[in-house]
Amino acid sequence: MKQQPPAIVVADGVAIVEPVRASLARGGGLVAPALTLVNVLGYALTLVAAHVLDKNAYGELGAYLGVLLVALVPALALQAVVARSVATRPAGEPTLPVVLRSAQLGVAFSVVAAAASPAVAAFLHSGVLGPLWLAAQLAPFIVLTAAMGVLQGSERFGALAVIIVAQGLGKAVGILPLLIGGGTTDVLAALFVGTTGTALLALVVLSPRHGAGALPLPTVRQVASATSGLLALLVIANLDVLLARNVLSGDESGRYSAGSVLAKAAFWLPQAVALVIFPRLADREAGKTLLHKSVLVVGALGAVEVVGCVLLARPFLRITFGASYASLSDIAWLWVVQGAALSVVQLLIYRAIATHDQIVGRVVGVVAVAEAITVLVVAPSTPGPIIAIATVAALLLMAGLLLRSAR
Repeated sequence: MKQQPPAIVVADGVAIVEPVRASLARGGGLVAPALTLVNVLGYALTLVAAHVLDKNAYGELGAYLGVLLVALVPALALQAVVARSVATRPAGEPTLPVVLRSAQLGVAFSVVAAAASPAVAAFLHSGVLGPLWLAAQLAPFIVLTAAMGVLQGSERFGALAVIIVAQGLGKAVGILPLLIGGGTTDVLAALFVGTTGTALLALVVLSPRHGAGALPLPTVRQVASATSGLLALLVIANLDVLLARNVLSGDESGRYSAGSVLAKAAFWLPQAVALVIFPRLADREAGKTLLHKSVLVVGALGAVEVVGCVLLARPFLRITFGASYASLSDIAWLWVVQGAALSVVQLLIYRAIATHDQIVGRVVGVVAVAEAITVLVVAPSTPGPIIAIATVAALLLMAGLLLRSAR
């Protein structure tokens, strides 16, 4: 039986697509394991790198991956905009052309990023080849996310799960150079190959849906609006690793990258809460109540994470990264507090996106700038002061946004 299209609710002049609950339940059973695989393979790459590369090279790779994550935010926003467009398109309108035209946008992004590569290399104290490989990945990734947006908006969850699994395997390709003595640029080159292969597979999956017409390519304003809050969040979640690479020695930046894995785990672990409640956050009154309850849930989970870190940080670091990283256990809890605080900020940003509130993203951006200035001025030589500054920034941001949401 053909599924009913999602209902469209208008809140403050913004069209919000309400998912069909039964469809989400079935699709979640397919997509959730695929997303888990992607995250596991992503962490596998960092763990293998920690054991194979020296601390300087590992710190360089961690900084590269942080830059890549931030650079890909517009592509992730494009996926959301395309999904919304597809869900509301006229029946029978073809969707493959929008993916093909997204390739033009991807090439433009890659060219701009390539032009910025010397500046990125200078900031990270690295060669220019690594940033060039980062730039090259933008074009195929934008094609990939546009295709995933089509599948998501069309509720083709089985096909979407296949592409997500392929994306995870594409990340695993980045491990191969490490197993044969390759360095950071070899890893980035392998990731480019994996992303390109996944994008081509996505085009093959979509090819039966081509036609004479064309779904309009999302405008720059639509993508920018969807990007702002998400970009601000990911910038502040990865900023400390980039700053550590800039002010610390190679070995110390590698140690910082290892500790930051704890922050990332604490940050992403409660992500499901934000995803589940997002459709209901658009209601100004009921959404506000739901937001506050969800903050309590995520905050309680963060407290559990901090206690677990205090008890288990030393053996976790020793087993996962090696004995030379175990000394980070004394300050490991700071990374977890930072990640837990930012997971609450994530909820507040989802609320802002749902209600078309652009102020929250700007506030996050201001705090990120203040954090960067503080670290660069202090210029510490060890990881402790950097993560202390980043944690204080995350806690102040969380407190400020909570006060604003309570008004």
